[in-house]
Amino acid sequence: MCDTPSHSIKAIGAAERITEPMKRVNGTLTPVDWDTAIAEIGGSLRSIRAAGGPEAIGLYLGDEVQRSTRTLVRSLAFGVGAGTPHIFSEQCLGAGPRLWAAEQLIGHPAPLLSDLGRAHYVLLLSGEQRDLGWGPMAPGMAHEAWIEHSRNTKGTKVIVADPRATAFAESMDQHLPIRPGTEPYLMLGMLAAIVRGGWYDAQFVKDYTKNFDRLEQALEPWTIETVAEICGIDAPALSGVALKFSRAAMAVIHPARQSFQNEAGALGAWAWMALHTVTANVLRPGGLYENRGTFDLFPLMSQFPTEKAPKTSVGQHPLLWLQAPATALCEEIEKGPVRALITINGNPIGTLPGANTTRRALDQLNLLVCIGRTEDETASQADWVLPAAHSWEQANLCLHDNVLLPFHGTIWSAPLVPPRNLAKPEETILADLYQAMRPGLRKSVWGRHLGLTAQMIARADLEQWEHRAFSWSDALDSEQTQDGQRRIHLGDTDRSTWRPSTADSLIDLLPTSIHDMVRGAKRPTVSEITLRTGQALDRAPDAEHRAHEARSLIARIHPDLGPEDGARFQIETDHGSCTATAEHDPSLRTDMIDIPFTAGTDALNLLDPNGHDPWTGSPTFDGIVARISTP
Repeated sequence: MCDTPSHSIKAIGAAERITEPMKRVNGTLTPVDWDTAIAEIGGSLRSIRAAGGPEAIGLYLGDEVQRSTRTLVRSLAFGVGAGTPHIFSEQCLGAGPRLWAAEQLIGHPAPLLSDLGRAHYVLLLSGEQRDLGWGPMAPGMAHEAWIEHSRNTKGTKVIVADPRATAFAESMDQHLPIRPGTEPYLMLGMLAAIVRGGWYDAQFVKDYTKNFDRLEQALEPWTIETVAEICGIDAPALSGVALKFSRAAMAVIHPARQSFQNEAGALGAWAWMALHTVTANVLRPGGLYENRGTFDLFPLMSQFPTEKAPKTSVGQHPLLWLQAPATALCEEIEKGPVRALITINGNPIGTLPGANTTRRALDQLNLLVCIGRTEDETASQADWVLPAAHSWEQANLCLHDNVLLPFHGTIWSAPLVPPRNLAKPEETILADLYQAMRPGLRKSVWGRHLGLTAQMIARADLEQWEHRAFSWSDALDSEQTQDGQRRIHLGDTDRSTWRPSTADSLIDLLPTSIHDMVRGAKRPTVSEITLRTGQALDRAPDAEHRAHEARSLIARIHPDLGPEDGARFQIETDHGSCTATAEHDPSLRTDMIDIPFTAGTDALNLLDPNGHDPWTGSPTFDGIVARISTP
């Protein structure tokens, strides 16, 4: 079930919601007042920073943080102002690989949108779009209406690649039942077929790209037959999709959130980007275009290149948009300097692969502070839990991201209800903690100028700055709605701006970093049974907004796989095991197990806690070799 207003009302008034600061005393969370909480936590942060330096402080940003400008800006300012590179973020669980690939090719980590409404040929890397939404980089249900209009008026062809033959997939023009976790190899195979067959746009490649010759050589091992075997589909079908994609007047491949959550996530994101480039479907209408957000973020994004950014202490993971991959968290605690962690609307134990590994790592901290609304798996072992206001209990204005709306703009909304009891907005809590921590600039990894700027933002009145930013622009058109919202329109989206930020303004098809990755890529293991855990259960952003109560672990399987419908059976991988209840689903491939992702699921212990690609930190949720037996 999706996050409807009724579910938000349920979440606001939930009996289990934490609405006052809680301190763990003798193993039990005990209420305290705000002044005591801020003073004691601030004192602990000062002591830990004095003993271990700025890098001993870490932050963990949950996915919800990315949807709030104030919370995101305050969180980043807190980390940079504190002088630490350990700003762990769940960005790597979704858009991270695509942002990284865009930076390698065009020079900056641009959020590239799919122009589905104008394309003549569309490949969707998920058949769940109707039920789960259109992903983090496309507006909501508007795109389905746009696609249907295009199909009816100009014959747009829509292909769906998904291990599950959903009703949506069956209603489109073609369904490719790929194995779970093989989306990167589907992209790689299409790219190799287009380059080898000479189906690319030679003039575009000549005028706007470089290193095409290196690309040809690197793709030699990846034949259509090899990739089709990996994906579990027919080679002619794969070749046909590649040819039609290259021949379409305007074509686009729209990935889902989990499309590159596998062992080859970075490889797949690069191939996805290169595919659009060699067919002249990048930075143009009908293909991929750059989202500028409510304000043009290009000048800001180009100032923080990954190659010059600070790195985490142990794994040397470069920071993307000032953020480290969440999958580096345990390593930086167990082998690195992190001794204190503040989570902001995040639940690493219930989100990252290897829940038991994450739990053991967090247990080694000297201080764990959770800013959130419920006592989830992570908060259950925290030293402090600070109550965050629900989004309906605070003003909302998203300046950095407008991709969830069916129009080009943003929405400002006043608080619908007052914060419950003592709950406060996350940005207020962070400002108070930062003031109490009183960090300096000594030993900061960020430099004096950036550190001073962050220190100012960490304490500033962000609402005042938001209104000031809008006052600087005279190109905004706003309308007041009956519910108190203000819709701020920015006019038509410019889908044709050409602006790579590389030194020569060319798209680099195969920079050295990616060349080494492609040359080192190996064929994945093709097993009798493959596990998928990255697909979301529903559209709810978290458990508290979910319409139904949590059930025992459900594993969807094809009736031919073995266990009877409703039977309990054992699932094993090289990393762990768990017992699940079988739920028959004839729309699935016969050689897979599908456990929809929900935060806190036991399925996380089936996954490799170190199973993430070294370039983006994207975790491996899909494509895991699995075995089944009766318990």
